[in-house]
Parts: sequence; structure tokens; C-alpha cells
Amino acid sequence: GSLGYWLEQQGVQRGSQPWYYYVLLQVPVYEFLTALGTWVTLGILAVRKVRGAPMVSDIPETEADSAPEGQDQPRGQALFLWLTGFWLISSTIAYTYAGEKMPWLTVHIALPLILFSGWGFGQLVEGLNWKAIRSQRGLLLISLIIVFLVGFSAALASLLGTERPFSGKELDQLNHTLRFIFSLLTAIGSGVAIAWLLKGWDDLEMLGRLALTTLLGLLAVLTARAAYRAAYINYDNPTEYLVYAHSATGVKRALAQIQELTERTTDGLEMMVAYDDETTYPYWWYLRDYSNQKYYGASPTRELREAPVILVGDNNYAKIEPVVGMAYYRFDYNRIWWPDQDYYDLTWERIRNALTNPEMRAALWEIWLNRDYTKYAAVTGKTTLTLPNWDPADRMRLYIRKDVAAQVWNLGAAPESEIEELLADPYEGKGVSLIADASLGGNGVFNLPRNLAVAADGTLYVADTNNHRILHINTNGETLHEWGSFADSNTMEAEAPPGTFYEPWSIAIGTDGSVFVADTWNHRIQKFTPDGRFITQWGVFGQAETPDAFWGPRDIAINDQGHLFITDTGNKRIAVFDQNGNFITQFGEAGLLAGQFDEPVGIALDDEGRVYVADTWNQRVQVFEYNPEAGQYIPSNEWPIVGWYGQSLDNKPYLRIDGTSVYISDPEGYRILEFTTEGEFVRYWGQYGSDLSSFILPAGLAIDPAGGIWVADAGNNRLMHFQTENP
Repeated sequence: GSLGYWLEQQGVQRGSQPWYYYVLLQVPVYEFLTALGTWVTLGILAVRKVRGAPMVSDIPETEADSAPEGQDQPRGQALFLWLTGFWLISSTIAYTYAGEKMPWLTVHIALPLILFSGWGFGQLVEGLNWKAIRSQRGLLLISLIIVFLVGFSAALASLLGTERPFSGKELDQLNHTLRFIFSLLTAIGSGVAIAWLLKGWDDLEMLGRLALTTLLGLLAVLTARAAYRAAYINYDNPTEYLVYAHSATGVKRALAQIQELTERTTDGLEMMVAYDDETTYPYWWYLRDYSNQKYYGASPTRELREAPVILVGDNNYAKIEPVVGMAYYRFDYNRIWWPDQDYYDLTWERIRNALTNPEMRAALWEIWLNRDYTKYAAVTGKTTLTLPNWDPADRMRLYIRKDVAAQVWNLGAAPESEIEELLADPYEGKGVSLIADASLGGNGVFNLPRNLAVAADGTLYVADTNNHRILHINTNGETLHEWGSFADSNTMEAEAPPGTFYEPWSIAIGTDGSVFVADTWNHRIQKFTPDGRFITQWGVFGQAETPDAFWGPRDIAINDQGHLFITDTGNKRIAVFDQNGNFITQFGEAGLLAGQFDEPVGIALDDEGRVYVADTWNQRVQVFEYNPEAGQYIPSNEWPIVGWYGQSLDNKPYLRIDGTSVYISDPEGYRILEFTTEGEFVRYWGQYGSDLSSFILPAGLAIDPAGGIWVADAGNNRLMHFQTENP
């Protein structure tokens, strides 16, 4: 049953809320009236205890003197208080201790709060002599008490707030001063009127009851207001703490766009709508009547272009971008969101700051009263407290194909010829099916291998990136040498020890057989003997202040003279050194013009000594030639790549050259592209998958002595070999 299910959830600890979730958040924000009422009940019982009066009675105190002498006090109320008191205490302790803490479980604390405090409210109201109150202008007194409480609260808020009175003569400062003076005069005036009315009062206890009842009445109004706002205004927003996680407004907006498209293009619900494993919730239900809905999970392929509409969650953004390219309009929405969770990890210091810092007090007051996070965002510096960019949230994208959008949103749409050009895939029709004749890895051998190099004898050196090591293996996968372990120079007082790595992304073989490793996140190049003995290293983290100041070097190419061409990716340059680490030259800078780079990654040299660079975020390959007169490398050619759309950490392409063929990886396009050295497209192969003709994140490439090509299929943790005879 439900109790058994709830008990099972304690190990799951769904929500991962802090122990004070109910006591310091849910109850103060939503059950403040009943929480105060509980203290009223306890106060009434304490006063009666001190006076020696019966703790409980079915007879109101105003009539207690007329009760028959010796009458036994009824036990019903006492049992009621014991029961509800025990219920309240045990529920608070149990749900505070429980692993699962959810807003809807607050009801188990709220119910005994309502009953226990309700008894106190009843005693308070029943103890009022309304006839005497009316005869002594009590209704006017109640009104004046309300005015006094409002005026006094406003004046106190001005004194304790961020904009205090009498702080200057600017217009805003004068306005704050005037508001304080008005509030203070209101409080004083109503207070004087209350004092004048009280001259005829001789029952001070009755007066206290009346004042407390008035205060509780005001809190009841605030409670009703909070309930109304939660149910009818903020019901779809994460500004309320009554909801743990729910669909954001973007889900409905996206669905409305989809429905308009399908009704205007198919006169029904027949349009193909594709969705992934993240947008399955909630679209598996919302799209239940769409006859052509298509689920593609976490594995989008280029065949998805048949779908006019594609839905994708934020974890699959990088995968879908190579599919949609420039052929779709993109709309970004929140899919699921949670309330702000800054109440996590409360400390006494944070609580003290909240109570003593005027800005923080004002910010928390606005959240409590109006669920307005503007002041809190200003105090904390957070930029994620407006609905469009709310965090925590899961986001999604709606992609609408441009040719379909043009049929509906024809105002301002591009000409049909331009749309057809955007939809056209220049590589379409030139895909081939190549099946790997060898596959090495599996069984946990590699962990995201980013690159490899082929030695003169055909053996392989592998940058086993996430294992932070180098493997030397033969073509059967047998290990010949292995070296390296993890070390992070960014967290050490000294540089990482030689022979350790932090995600090596590339490896190259020198003219003398030496092995060079791009130790990417230790921002250095290391040199080893063929069997892994350390020789030397160079490089420090920096922004090219010195020639050896690297920022995440990603690839190495070596020419016949033994010069190392290194893509210093973060610094948008190519740095050239000799095999001993002596600086020779550098070229490139940030930008999109010829000779400039935006995320250079892969690098290779052809037989003529020309340098080819994968200029990733500029989506092009640039070619450089050495100009002896200028004494530097200058751009001589470039061609665009229809791919490399994503800017994720994984979408880092590499290239290698074999004769007149340039092989280029398209990691998040799950394919290998082949061009001529002049930039003419030849063919491609691969798609998403794990069979011998598919890839998940193809990265580094290497040409073997026989003309075959090795591919580091990082996502599948394997190396694949293909025969590449020209078609």
C-alpha cells in the first residue's frame, strides 16, 4: 500500500532535502498561521496552569463562574489535546528524520497543526464578550488596532530596511523618508486613539484577547492570499515551494506551436514529430494522438531530417546539432523546473547574516510575501532567478524545419530557393558503407581514447584519455608497453610529475621514434622513448604570454625536419617547436578571418609541407604554407565543413593526410569525411551506433603503412581499422 511505498522511498531519499525542510521552509512559508496558533494554544494552557484553573473545559471561561460546584471537568478536550499534540510532535520528528522529504508530505504536519491551533483559536474567540466589546466601541477599536499594526510594521520595515529614512536629499531618499514619517504618524495617531478608547476598559485580559484575535485575523488574510497565489497565479511557476518538480510553461508553448503546424499543414495530427529520451516526459502523453510520432532515444541520425519537428532535451543538444544544421529554426524552452534551492546547506553564519543584513532581510521578506526574487538576486548576484533562465531546471529545444515553417509563418520567411539550399546536404549521396576489418578494445581496456599514432613497425600508441595513460599495443590489441597515471598540476603547488597525465588528447611519433604526448589539461608536451621512459617536457598554463604558455593543447603533427606543430587550442594559435622543446615560431590568433582560429584542434601536414588545421568553431579547414620571404606560415586555402555544429567538450575533430586524401572526423556527426588536399569533397562513412560500420564520437585518426586508416571511436571505447581504397 501507500505506507509500504513511502517506507521504500526512504532509502532513495527522493528530493535530497535538508533535515529542516519542513520546520524552516514549508511551515514558515505556508503554515505560519497555524504555527502561531500552536503557540497560542500552549500559551492558554500555560496561563491556566499558572492560575491553577482547569486546563480544559467545555464551558467558556466567561461562564465558568456559573458552573455547578463540584462538576467534573470533561475529559474529551484533554484527550483531544493529548492526541493532536502527540500527532504534531511525532509527525514533525518522523518526517524530519525521513529520507524522502516532499512538499506534499507537509500535509501530515499541517493537519495536526490545524487541529491543535484550532482549539486555541476557539478558546480565544469564545472567551471574548462580544456584547461588552460592542458597548465599548470594540469594533472601532479593532479597526484602529489593524491600522496601528500596519503603520507600525511599515515604520519598522523602513528602519530595518535597505533604504532608511533621513539618509539623503535625493528624490528616492526623500520618498523613503516621507513613507516612514507617514507610517510613523499613522501608528502614533492610531495608538493615541486606541489609548483614548481604552480609558473605559477595565478588563485588560479581554483587551489582550481582542488584540491577539485581530492579529490572527490579519494572518488569516495573508494565509488565504498565499493559498490563492499558489493555486491560481504561480501554479505553473517554480517560485512556489509547494511544488517539488513539474513541467515548465515551455512544454505547453511548444505543444501549441506543434499543434498549429500540424493542423495547418496536414489538417489533422499527422505531422511527424520526433522526440528523444529526455522529452519523453511529458510528450509521450501529449503526443499520444499524433499518428506519426517518432521516438529516437539518445541516438539521433541524419534520417531525422524527415521530421518537420524535433524535440530534444539538453543532454542531447550536441548530438542533434549535426542533424539539424542550418535547416531548422530553434526555440529554447524550460522543460522541468524546481524551486530555488539556496536554503540547502544552512549554517548559523548564513542565518545570522539573514537576520542582521538589511538587504537580505528585505529580499527574504519579498520572497515570503510576494514570491518575488528580484531583491534576492541583487543581493546574491544570481542571474538565474527569472523565469526564462531559471535554475535549477531541465531545458529542451523545439526544432522546426524551415520549409515547413515557411508554409505557416510566411511573413518574413526566406525565399523558397534559400530554404531548399539550407535543407540540402552537400554530402548527400556520397555516403559509402565501410565495415571495419579490425576492432580493438572492449572489456574496459580503454576509457574515452581520443587519439592514436602508428609507429614505423605498424604498432599503435594510444592516448587512453580518461585512464590518463599511454598504451603501446600491436594490431592484435596485445599490450607492449604502458605508462602514465593521473596528476593535476592545476591543484598542486608544483608541476605534475613527469610521466603523469591529465587527459592526454593526442600522441605523435618523432623522426627518431620518440613519442610525444599532448598532456592537455596539464598544459604541456611530454617526450618519451618508444618504451615509455621520460626524456623531457615543456609547457605551462597560460595565455601565450611566453611561447610555451599553453591552454589545453589538443594535437601534434611532426614534419620531416622533426618540427612539432602543436594546436594550442585555448590560445587560438599553432606553436612550432623542435623535438627538444626549443621554440621556433607560431602563427594564428583569435578570429574568423583567413589565418585566424576559433578552437583549432586537429592538425596534419602533407608531403609538400603544407599545414592543415581543423578550425572547429569556424567550421572550416585552413591550409597554410611557409613563406620564406616573410619567414612565417601564411594561409593559402580553406574550405567549409558542413558539420562540427556543437561546441561541447567532446566535439573536437581531428584530421590526417594520406597522399592526396584528407580524412577528417566529425565527432558528433558520427562519421568520417574524406576530401582531396584541395578541398573537394569525396565521400563519407559512418553513422551513430556500435556496429562495425558505426561510431559514437569518432575522434583521432592515424594512417598505417599499408594505407589503411585507424579511427579512435572514443564513445565506444575502441579503435577501428578501415581499408580506404578510393572508390
